[in-house]
Parts: sequence; C-alpha cells; structure tokens
Amino acid sequence: MNMRIISFCLMFATSLGLAQEAPKPPGAERAAILEALRHGKQITVRNERYQWLPDVAAVERKSRQTTPQEAIAPFGTGAEAVIETKGRLVLFRSPPKKGVFLEQIGAVTVYPTVRNTRTGALGVLTGTLVVKPKSMGEAAGIASRYGLESVKEYPHLGTVFYRVKADVDIADATAALQADPRIESAYPEIIEHLRTPK
Repeated sequence: MNMRIISFCLMFATSLGLAQEAPKPPGAERAAILEALRHGKQITVRNERYQWLPDVAAVERKSRQTTPQEAIAPFGTGAEAVIETKGRLVLFRSPPKKGVFLEQIGAVTVYPTVRNTRTGALGVLTGTLVVKPKSMGEAAGIASRYGLESVKEYPHLGTVFYRVKADVDIADATAALQADPRIESAYPEIIEHLRTPK
C-alpha cells in the first residue's frame, strides 16, 4: 500500500513539473522555426543589431504556477505556438503585427520581440527607452516631441528612462532618438538573457 502511495506521489510531482514549463523544441526544430519567421525593422542597441519579429509576441505569466500554455490560451493558440520562456515571459508565434507596438488586451500587455542578428538569441522589448540627453534640461522636450512618458530621471547619471505610449512604434522612436542632435545615446530595453539564481 505504501508503495502505491509513493508511486502516486512521484507521478503527480512529475506531471506538475512537466506542466510548469513548455519543452523547448530540439535544436534543429527550433532553428527551423526561427528561420521561418519573418523579420522586420532593425534596431541598434549599443553595438548589437536586432530585427523585429512581427510573427512573435510575448506575454507575462501571472504567477509561477501559470503554465506557458495557460498564459497564451487567451490568444487562441496552443502549446505548439510556444517558442521559449524567459523567466515569466512566454514568447509565442502570433498573428503578424503591423508595427513594433506594445498592445494592451484586457489586463494583459503583449510585448514585441526581436532577434539578435549576431547570436540568434530572442529578446523582448519592454517599452522602456534608456536615453542620455546632452542636457537634462531637454528631458521634457524630448518626451513631448516623441510621444513618450518620463518614468524616471537620474540627473547624476545624465540618463532618463522613458515609456512609449500605446501608439508609438518602438523601433521608429529609437531611430529618431538616436538621430536627434540633443541626445548622446538612446536604446530600448531588451530582455534577452536572464540570470538564474544558483
């Protein structure tokens, strides 16, 4: 009788573990999936180049107990649409987007994704832009000019964090900021690699 209980507990624990994370496709299958994706606008972050993926979106799981499949279920896609997870973010194949925008669907934010052209790693655009104006006195004018919200200013670092509004294309805003003579540097925040605690 005790062996049955132990076996049942082990089966239950194993099934819970499997339900938590979507398995990553094998290397060759994943490479084929990534090659089949359309590539859009290019974004430069420091010396790295990224290409926007119009057919891939990301959503955040509500909790650690939410499976990737549950997170994307409201979008009418199944487990086969999951490409990978980055912490609580689930990257999945979605209907093509027309621009590099954050979308709000009910209480869920849908994030655009990019691919690092050098490494092939996928990343998630958070909608935050990190800008170093030549003069902090220009921060409000920059926000107004490009339709951004100032989130946090760090005068001692000469840096402003902006949030894009819903109708602002992140790639276009980044390119415009990088070309603005009032700005020393500008780049979008991209979640590409997550450190896992040891």
